[in-house]
Amino acid sequence: MKTKHSNKKYYRQGAAGVGIILLMILGVLGAGVVGMVILQKTGPKADKEVPARAIPTVRTLLATLGDQQLTVQTQGEVKAHMSTQISSQVMGRTTMVSSKLKSGGVFQKGEVMLEIERADYVSAMAQAESALADAKLALTQEQARADQALRDWKKLGKGVAPDLVARKPQIASATARVTAAEAVLARAMRDLDRTTLRAPYHCCVDRSYVDFGAHISAGMRVVDVYSIDVREVRVPVPLSDLAYLNDKELIGSHVDVEAELAGQIKTWTGKIIRSEGKVERSTMMMYLVVEISTSKTQVVEELPPPGLFVNAVIKGRIMEQVVEIPRIALRADDAVMVVDGENLLQVLNVQVARTMKDTVLISQGIPAGSQVIISAIETPVSGMELKIESLSNEQD
Repeated sequence: MKTKHSNKKYYRQGAAGVGIILLMILGVLGAGVVGMVILQKTGPKADKEVPARAIPTVRTLLATLGDQQLTVQTQGEVKAHMSTQISSQVMGRTTMVSSKLKSGGVFQKGEVMLEIERADYVSAMAQAESALADAKLALTQEQARADQALRDWKKLGKGVAPDLVARKPQIASATARVTAAEAVLARAMRDLDRTTLRAPYHCCVDRSYVDFGAHISAGMRVVDVYSIDVREVRVPVPLSDLAYLNDKELIGSHVDVEAELAGQIKTWTGKIIRSEGKVERSTMMMYLVVEISTSKTQVVEELPPPGLFVNAVIKGRIMEQVVEIPRIALRADDAVMVVDGENLLQVLNVQVARTMKDTVLISQGIPAGSQVIISAIETPVSGMELKIESLSNEQD
């Protein structure tokens, strides 16, 4: 009986503790509700206005239809139109060497470059002249003998004289000796003339191999020269770019040539003079030869020097009624974004006629007067509203 009484006592104490905890929770909740009501009554009011919608701003280009002069850009090394290794055709000691026979020396056509001792060749020519005179004398004597023999034969009245009587073999032999003597004399005269070495054309000395007093043998290399009034540039053209050149007027096409020389950009005018007519398989390119020659505006001294690396722009055919836009305006799927009359974005599929370094030529797909977007858009969606920053017909 005593034990039951004790359990009831503990039970009463536990129930009282739970009640106290519940009262505390209720008190906290009540205080929170009261605080919330107070904050709602006295707190700041939230702004209920709808935020302004952000409209992307783009830059545009006014599309214009027009004819475009196509060009092909290439590069090449300048070379002389002609270069010659001059050798001596006779032997002997040099008795005169021009002071200009050094690297960089300039000679006019026919100007004397050096002379070889002439005495032996003058003697040889005199001997050849003497031999020719003897041969002519022998021929004259044989012709006289033949005439006398024919007169004697005619007196005998024996008909047509045989060849030996008419001395035809002797005359033929004497005639051949005259011809041979004339050939020897001609050779002696040529050898004498060859003792004077002359410039074959208007040229510049590249390298000289002789000096005064040197002994020259026949066939010895004396000097290397190159022409200075005409330059050539051998330029490669990719097969894909050949379509932009005018096949019928390729030879003679105008070419602008430029290079940096002495710290300045120099320009020259040239023309295509020939095509090598074959494709180099390693590069799949065809080579054209550009000629840069003297003219009223291009003097010899201002032509590009051999060995200079130059850029060349070849004028090709004219492409009619195309739109030129910056490459940034063309998307990877051959589409262009434009802004219509209601400032909404539209995507147009276009046909690309040619892609160049900075611009693209469009032959179809862009109506004239369209505002082509030339700036980047973070997330372009067809039909989205846009704001135009500027409108220009110039490319950036």
